[in-house]
Amino acid sequence: MTIQNHITSLWDNGTDKFYLFSIAPERQYNYIADKPCITVGFAYENAHYKGCDSFSLFDHFYIDILEAMKNTYRDLNGSFRLFDIGGDTDGYVDFEMKDGHLHVEGRLGATFSRHSLTFEFEADQTLLGPFIQILAI
Repeated sequence: MTIQNHITSLWDNGTDKFYLFSIAPERQYNYIADKPCITVGFAYENAHYKGCDSFSLFDHFYIDILEAMKNTYRDLNGSFRLFDIGGDTDGYVDFEMKDGHLHVEGRLGATFSRHSLTFEFEADQTLLGPFIQILAI
């Protein structure tokens, strides 16, 4: 399974852009039937750089990450890490929120590949609401 919309913008402040994109069926992770599993693409870009990666979230890891996201959004404080549970990449995206101010940093693309992008930006809680809704399909 992947997200419904081909591309969904989560953050665009005119400088930093962070968005999700759907993954073709043949590239989606296949997990145990009747267990939650989603494969989703993540992309970041600014005026000089652009990078993307895809992560698979499944089983209790997926449920735990969604719960951490919901708690962070509700409390306006907290942190969580998104990464490829399937292990095809060592990319990640860290989210840390303090009093509604969100710091996002990560690496898209595997360190063992020819290209990867390390990034960070500041956002606010409005990034998380739609993000949770999209991932909780």
